[in-house]
Amino acid sequence: MDKYNIEIIETLSRVVEQKANSYEEAEELVSNKYDKSEIILDYEDKEDVMFKPYPSQEIKSNFIVNITYNKDKKILFIKNDKDVKSYKCNNVLDLKLFLGSFLESNIELEPVKPEIDIRKNKKEHER
Repeated sequence: MDKYNIEIIETLSRVVEQKANSYEEAEELVSNKYDKSEIILDYEDKEDVMFKPYPSQEIKSNFIVNITYNKDKKILFIKNDKDVKSYKCNNVLDLKLFLGSFLESNIELEPVKPEIDIRKNKKEHER
């Protein structure tokens, strides 16, 4: 029986309200609080979890993707040689989500391969 390495990626997220004179100042204040462990994210802040092959799969072949964004209509068009999709896109998070989704369903990847012991790989990489 083969062994496969599975990477678990857990996303934690919390919105923190911060009084400040600008967004930049608010971000710096929150960042400093986070760095000083005054803000600690935990299991209650869990937003998402993903399971992926490790290391990431390789892309199987060349591809071209055309992306057009219509700001007035807030519509994102993503096109490759096989497919065209349009998405209602209000912000950068929508953009990342739709691009990721399109690529996952339209880019051919090499099959997941059995892996050698990752502890050995990490030791070799640290040298």
